[in-house]
Amino acid sequence: MTHHVFPLTRPIADTGVLVEFGDAINETVQQLVLNFDAAMQQAHINGLTECVPSATCVLVGYDPLQTTYDKMCALIQPYLHSEQTTAAKTAHWQIPTCYAAGLAPDLDDVARKLNISTQEVIDQHCAGRYKITMYGFAPGYAYMNGVPKTIQLPRKPGPVNNVPAQTVMIAGTQCLITTLNMPTGWWRIGMTGFKPLDMQNDQPFVFNVGDTLEFVSVSEKEFNAHSAMR
Repeated sequence: MTHHVFPLTRPIADTGVLVEFGDAINETVQQLVLNFDAAMQQAHINGLTECVPSATCVLVGYDPLQTTYDKMCALIQPYLHSEQTTAAKTAHWQIPTCYAAGLAPDLDDVARKLNISTQEVIDQHCAGRYKITMYGFAPGYAYMNGVPKTIQLPRKPGPVNNVPAQTVMIAGTQCLITTLNMPTGWWRIGMTGFKPLDMQNDQPFVFNVGDTLEFVSVSEKEFNAHSAMR
């Protein structure tokens, strides 16, 4: 069994360095990712084009006409153990969510599999404190960690088609709010009127990596009233 010593650097084609800080999603690894990303944003390194943080690593992009993989690795080396706090402003969000049966098609199944009531699933989901760890899969898909252990389930064996935007879903330790009508194998336990993707904004991804969230239960009447105002 190979034992890795983190952080690790790996080449991504001839335009990137993947910096890995761990092989499991947890608060410690995530903070290392955010610290390094923040340091890179302020480093002004020649040839650096972008930094893309994820749950356990950061992709450091570079212009191959200006620098090389080896040179970029040497330039970022002093920042690998940065203790700097996040440069980007992080925020805490309260997401109004309706768990009514017609908007939460998997809620009953989740409760049955966990041998608890649907209200307990709702209460536990609302009690969770979630943190955005990365964007991926589809535009505006902000993966957040923090689903309480009491309601964690693995993904379904197969996907369900035509899941509407703004569906609140869980799978394992993670939660997600959909932004497009797409198939998914996650458990659909509610819907929100909140839009994490705003294509009319200069910054269409509403959340920043590192932001925290909590879900607040609202009635179907409140959900419909909010949806009518959109």
